[in-house]
Amino acid sequence: MTSVKSLIQQANPIPDATPDAASQTAPHTTPATPAAQARWRVRRAGLALGGLAALAAAVVAVPAVLGPRGEGSGGDPAPPPAADEPYYTTTADLERSADLIVRARLDATRETEEDGVQETVATVSVAATARGETPGRTLQVSYPAPGSGQPDGPGLTVSHEYVLLLDRTDDGGYTLVNTDQGYYGIDAGHAEAGPDNDVALSGKVLAALGLKR
Repeated sequence: MTSVKSLIQQANPIPDATPDAASQTAPHTTPATPAAQARWRVRRAGLALGGLAALAAAVVAVPAVLGPRGEGSGGDPAPPPAADEPYYTTTADLERSADLIVRARLDATRETEEDGVQETVATVSVAATARGETPGRTLQVSYPAPGSGQPDGPGLTVSHEYVLLLDRTDDGGYTLVNTDQGYYGIDAGHAEAGPDNDVALSGKVLAALGLKR
């Protein structure tokens, strides 16, 4: 399946920056419905109108796949397609993918649902910034709600501090760069990766955020 970033590059003929030739992403897949997959990709990418149309067309054009008894003979449908998120295998690729890297406290969350897609919108207070410029001390960060399966979002906890790696959206909000690597919990001055994230943050980013290796 075509990755989110490759779809963005096709939809945006003038990218913000030339990607490093050595930068590679390995797909990380989690089951999701086509509608949820399309909406979450569009929200994360922050594409222009033309890019949205292209992405929607690509999703609509995916043909139904039949099981072993398929080919129009009454076979059972195959499992639904999987949502394809980028997964960054190196520290440099991961940090470069983010528009904004901050240390922030999660102040409050609320759940939203639109067209059957469930999201969590978190209000966070920024304590330090390692990459990008924040528009203010408070940000709105969206990610799939835990248990939503589109893919399944992280269970971040109110009043806890995190390192957040964020993509900026057109509406002024932010989303995690992906649901596995977009956050690191902070414990005793150290940034701790989530259970499905094997990539550590760089010493430069940790120092800018006042954290230790």
